Amino acid sequence: MTRRTRDFTVLTGTTGIVLLLLVANGALGLLEAISALIVIASVALAYFAGSAVRVPPASTASRAEPAASGESVPGPDLLAGLPLPALEIGAGQKIIAFNGAADDLFELSSLPFARASAVIRSPVLLAAIDDALERRTDGPVGTSAELETGPDETWRAHVSRIPASANVLVLMEDLTPVKRAARARADFLANASHELRTPLTAISGFIETMRGPAKDDTAAWPRFLDIMAGESDRMSRLIADLLSLSRIESSEHVLPRGREDLTEIVSASLAALQPIAAESGVTLRIQDAPPGLPDITAHRDELIQVVENLVSNAVKYSKPGSEITLGYGASTSLAEARAAASQRWDASQRMTLLQTLARTSAPEPAVWLRVEDQGPGIEREHLPRLGERFYRADQSRGGKITGTGLGLAIVKHIMAHHRGGLAVETRLGQGSAFGVWLPAARDT
Repeated sequence: MTRRTRDFTVLTGTTGIVLLLLVANGALGLLEAISALIVIASVALAYFAGSAVRVPPASTASRAEPAASGESVPGPDLLAGLPLPALEIGAGQKIIAFNGAADDLFELSSLPFARASAVIRSPVLLAAIDDALERRTDGPVGTSAELETGPDETWRAHVSRIPASANVLVLMEDLTPVKRAARARADFLANASHELRTPLTAISGFIETMRGPAKDDTAAWPRFLDIMAGESDRMSRLIADLLSLSRIESSEHVLPRGREDLTEIVSASLAALQPIAAESGVTLRIQDAPPGLPDITAHRDELIQVVENLVSNAVKYSKPGSEITLGYGASTSLAEARAAASQRWDASQRMTLLQTLARTSAPEPAVWLRVEDQGPGIEREHLPRLGERFYRADQSRGGKITGTGLGLAIVKHIMAHHRGGLAVETRLGQGSAFGVWLPAARDT
């Protein structure tokens, strides 16, 4: 059983057992248990299927007419048409031809007709080239080798004997994005499994306690049930955030089309958050709406989620009696909007978590939003990792804080969907501020 299959089986099987125990104990209805199992199994299956490696079918090389020994059969013109770095290497490892992509990779323009060993530092690849040059076969002979060319850079070299000559073709394939994506998927699945396993373990432990040592101590059952209900709510929030993040990622390449009013979005968001802030003893203060604020091209529900996530995070890290300030406005350019959203305080630590991609070279109008709290601030070493899935800098921001660790990741992906930006500004012991900005809607 592979590791991926084992994780999927353990996650769904454990969930089913826990839900079955809850149904048997009467703490959960059968319909709710079935619904929860379906949702969790669907999420696990989606990531299980999405993390599978798909290998494209190899293409069949076309045979060419035999050429004189040492003659360049592919030639510079043919190599130039290849999108990947390509080299033609002849006897003695002499580089006969190469394309622009190979020149960028190996800087071959300054070394015309150099030997392969002068530019390639991989013994594995050089041995594969020698082996291909020494073979005498009629058909194409190919091999491949993976090369670690940097701390986070991986290439695969495809070495094949050219059937119509004695030369060798070396084709370089950049595996770095694939490796990073596979590592990110593996980390995400591991983190999601861990986050789900924690509340499930707690629920399972209290069930065993209620059925064992505390079987007759019914006076303690309400406290146990309250804790189990809290863990169930935490698991529900995590599943909801995972589904939300998956939905946003799947449509991130499609630009929003709706035309929305930022003032109305802010008002609707704060109306829903006022009771939460009041319960925590925190005051929400909104700056006066600026006149003539332009509309934005946005998905309304996603922008409401951005405001709610930023404000709810500020509430979590604010002490009773403190104040949270929300301000927003318009700017003549994205750079000016970025400064207004995240560069307000003197002697502060700042970090841009998502940079804006301008639609044109000329300055274009933009809108911005900034949420300030009076919490403990964030230590500098945590700033680069804000926005990562499941990452929480709780220790630097006042102790253990409950949450899924996906709030800022969702904000970051939503702003990427809207071609906007995200930044943080903080002062230790005084507070933190998160700012977002995005282009204003164009007049048609």
